[in-house]
Amino acid sequence: MTDGTLSLPERLNIVYQRLTALPPATGPEEALRQLAETLTSVEDEYSGIPEDPNPGLAFDGRMYPPRADYTTRQGDGTLVAVTKGNVIYAKPDGELIITSRRNGKTVYQRPGA
Repeated sequence: MTDGTLSLPERLNIVYQRLTALPPATGPEEALRQLAETLTSVEDEYSGIPEDPNPGLAFDGRMYPPRADYTTRQGDGTLVAVTKGNVIYAKPDGELIITSRRNGKTVYQRPGA
């Protein structure tokens, strides 16, 4: 696209590239923070859609970080965040695993510290 906006798959690819380039997270909170900050930055740069400070559940063309009200902590300390298309697992050691809600397959994974 000539206006600097990129498609959602292109933006997601950049998110994953940038996450991979970051130092490994040392815990689940840091892993989710890195994801949220990276996703927001990429969307600010390439989505062409202003951030809604209180986004609803309807898709507005922009990806948002996992919502706190859809994030739970498992007994082992893993944070599990459910989004429209994915389930995100932030493990106690900082490992981040993102799986597709459609087929359960891992779409992104990076080790923790």
